[in-house]
Amino acid sequence: MTATKTGRIYGRFSSTQQERGDSKRRQIDGAKAYAAENGIDIIDEPYFDEGVSGKAGANLEKEFGRLLDNSREGDVILCEALDRIGRQNPFVLVGILYKTVLRGITIIAWQEGKVITPENIDNLDTQFSVFTGSAVSHADNKRKIDRLHETAKAAYTLADKGIQSGTLVKYLPQCFRWDAANKSIVVDENRASVVRRIFQMYVSGKGRTVIAQTLNEEKTPTLYRNAQRMIGEHKPWMETSIAKILKNESYAGVLRIKGASFTCIPKIVNRATFDKAQHLISQNTRRHGKLNGRINNLFAGVGVCQHCGGTVNVNVTMAKNTRKTASYFYRCKNARLKICTQPHKMLNARTVELCFFGEYFGGSPENTFCANKTEIMASILESESRIAKLKKAIKGLYDMAEEGDPEAKDRIRKRNSELATEEVELKKLQNTIYADELIPTMLDEIAEVMDYSGTKDDVKSDQLLKSFYPRLEVKLADKENRQKLVQIIPTLFSKVEIDCVNRTIQAFPRQGNPLRLISLDTFEDV
Repeated sequence: MTATKTGRIYGRFSSTQQERGDSKRRQIDGAKAYAAENGIDIIDEPYFDEGVSGKAGANLEKEFGRLLDNSREGDVILCEALDRIGRQNPFVLVGILYKTVLRGITIIAWQEGKVITPENIDNLDTQFSVFTGSAVSHADNKRKIDRLHETAKAAYTLADKGIQSGTLVKYLPQCFRWDAANKSIVVDENRASVVRRIFQMYVSGKGRTVIAQTLNEEKTPTLYRNAQRMIGEHKPWMETSIAKILKNESYAGVLRIKGASFTCIPKIVNRATFDKAQHLISQNTRRHGKLNGRINNLFAGVGVCQHCGGTVNVNVTMAKNTRKTASYFYRCKNARLKICTQPHKMLNARTVELCFFGEYFGGSPENTFCANKTEIMASILESESRIAKLKKAIKGLYDMAEEGDPEAKDRIRKRNSELATEEVELKKLQNTIYADELIPTMLDEIAEVMDYSGTKDDVKSDQLLKSFYPRLEVKLADKENRQKLVQIIPTLFSKVEIDCVNRTIQAFPRQGNPLRLISLDTFEDV
């Protein structure tokens, strides 16, 4: 059949059981088949919200919201059933559908045989069908939620009496599972042995970094519940995952849920070992990194390892002699965790920074920065757009809260937090435009060398060159200058590759070709 309309496919599922099943394929294939039979030309890839609940309209801020933004008058939205769009209170859901259709957009729930168009939206049979269907879906969803609450409440009551149930397992790490035959929580010994080893290594004096390194070198399978970044076929152990295991009291036989504690679960480590680990954690917890407000890593967010693409961060070595200052070194984080297998070394931060700014900014700092103003302004406009959308979403959530939506208040708090973060980012970008004008002044020694080099005033040029790096070092040591630079560098460069093996640096501007590769060895005498 010849296509007469353009359409987009929308689908959604909320549970991990549906993810493991065939829900996504069924929804998409069914929509495509319906479109082919009814002359609808599908445009764009399917808009699909995976693992998103429909009970409170969370999808309005995800793929379904993006679909509504992209749809235009005359378009068709295809979904399996209206409850894929949402399971909110029918008054709320029907309002969303009504506003969408008034824009000239047709909504087709192909499995249910419901077609809602601008022409039939005011018909009684359309209204009755849509409203009653939404009411049934909402009531069914509410019954499921109530049953889950009742099941959880019953499980807590039994746990208080020392009786185990399968409901408790969803709050426990992967070492625990429910044995339906014996109606008890049992321990997976293979995984439990890894946990015991982590505790033993920690209480014997090994730090989280060393533990992660050891497990990564041995290719020990991780215990992560959710998918993590893959290194080949192996999920890497990270310091954060070690910390979570050490702090999880479930391994010591105490499960804490919403302020209540239950002791009916099996123990993997004894209480004395767990308490000793907590004591060591409290002793070892001290302030690292930004000493006295200093920005240590000028390449935060853009510095990457040339070999594995992992983050390059700064190691701080505290001086044993109080009259000496701390030492700072750039190093591949993955190498520290034994994930990146190259024979890495730590690079002196002073050398790296002098090399970077001396080589890349010594030529023409004004042109380098001004070339990126257009992109910075574009980023500001994008940030302002995101802020406007968040404010609009918050306004809609307040309406939902007034209509009695129980989850709206929590989502309002979450959106307000996101709004505050976005407004901070916008302020940084706006400050970057201002700082953009100051950079050549801040590094006036660079500009001064540039102005005099190659001129007839060789004496003046030689004097400037001899004192150039000492003066630049003073500039880079200033806290305020470092705060400006750490905000500006990500607006200029998409990444800065640091090779800790071959001791080289290469910067990749957001506009134009990569800059020349530079070697740190030429700067050792600076």
